[in-house]
Amino acid sequence: MREHPVHETGQPSLSDEQFRRFRDLIARRSGIYIHAADRDALRGHLLARMGQSGATSFADYLRRLGPSPEGEEFQALLNLVTIQETYFFRDQAQFMALQRYVLPELVKARSRMGEPLRIWSAGCSTGEEPYTIAMVLAESIAGVASPPPYILATDVSQGALAVARRGIYGERSLRSTPEHYRERFFTRDGETYILNGAIKEMVEFRPFNLMSTPYPGARGPGWDVIFCRNVTIYFKPETTKAVVRRFYESLWEGGYLFTGFSESLRYLSRDFLTIQVGGVFLYQRSGVGYDRASEPRIRVGRRRRASAPAPQRTQGPRAEPVPEPKLAPGREADSRAREFVDAGLPDKGGQLLAPELERSSPPKKALLLHAEILLNQGRAVEAAVLCEKVIRREPLSVAGHYLLGIIHRTLEDDDQAVEMFKRVVYLRPQHALARFHLGELHARRNELEAARREYANALRLLQERSDSLDERFAGGFSAGLLIDTCRSRVEDLDGDV
Repeated sequence: MREHPVHETGQPSLSDEQFRRFRDLIARRSGIYIHAADRDALRGHLLARMGQSGATSFADYLRRLGPSPEGEEFQALLNLVTIQETYFFRDQAQFMALQRYVLPELVKARSRMGEPLRIWSAGCSTGEEPYTIAMVLAESIAGVASPPPYILATDVSQGALAVARRGIYGERSLRSTPEHYRERFFTRDGETYILNGAIKEMVEFRPFNLMSTPYPGARGPGWDVIFCRNVTIYFKPETTKAVVRRFYESLWEGGYLFTGFSESLRYLSRDFLTIQVGGVFLYQRSGVGYDRASEPRIRVGRRRRASAPAPQRTQGPRAEPVPEPKLAPGREADSRAREFVDAGLPDKGGQLLAPELERSSPPKKALLLHAEILLNQGRAVEAAVLCEKVIRREPLSVAGHYLLGIIHRTLEDDDQAVEMFKRVVYLRPQHALARFHLGELHARRNELEAARREYANALRLLQERSDSLDERFAGGFSAGLLIDTCRSRVEDLDGDV
């Protein structure tokens, strides 16, 4: 008798119960939550490892994963499950802000104190991010008498760390690397690029699971900067909240958290202050002021920890308790669910939407709100399907096209993102956020005149029209912060165009 049904390929199927067991085990040990839409992909990974390990069934393989996340077989499975797609200078604007605004003041302050600058790349994958930080640092500290900086790079995948330590990369990993960095820090060998030994020595690679405690620096020297980008999008919201809180506790007062484009802390934390530095949104540990006069400057105090919880100073809405809903029949569920989502309780909002989504023709508002919730849970592909369903029913849906543009940006499909935002602007020319995102995308493509034009349009609209900003899609950022960002971008581009 078979343990479970046979898949259409002739190989064993993964039952609902088996899927849940593997999903929960992986989530508990690594934080990575595999959604139902990725069930077939997980099944393929499991079958691949079963063939390698000699397991005779899914139940047998589950036993072989052992009791520890550090076990050899679990690590082998994790290497398949985790997505290692990354590259040097991913989101160049963040590294430009790091180099132009963050590092000069931090290096100067730490040099004066005789202390090393400390940066942590959490979820470093195959090393492109921490090595980019090292290259930017190497340029920033040239000629500065200061203690050598310390860069820690951690990842849960031992396979990714092994690649990182080698420091040998293909052309695809360097696709966004400026030419002068290629020439200075890499040696080409056929189709590969070998990283400069001095840059490799600046980074310590170490295995670390973000589910573990204590965090590096939490009980000793803290961090000036933490990078954790495009990692927590694979976590469940409650897991991400715990991770963000531990990052906060590991930073020094005034320290900075760099996150990925789609990883707003709007629903996750009230501890950080959202700021704009050189046109980039960053999160700062409260306790040290930020001077917005003229060019951004970071005032760095002596390293100390707060004796009491830091002030709650985020730009986003406070997640005050929301009373349990008493709903009338009909579409009131849409607006009530929106209240929960805006209050930082997307799970409750999703529960309210469930009956609406089960209708034969769900309301468009319910579909879009559910897509927004899915996107915030890292389920971008599922969110895109809902947006496309709305657009098929209502081809002139501004909200549907805009949210689909955000999803394509999250998935780094820039061509489709540009197309969606252009449709938004065609349908609603006064949509400031769509113009802002077009500016960002044009800048990434080095289309500087087009970028400047869209930033200037967004700036004008934000200053002149109160209806130009839909705060539901602003990621918790205020109109003032967006105005500062657009103005900074325009000023920078005025010198480049």
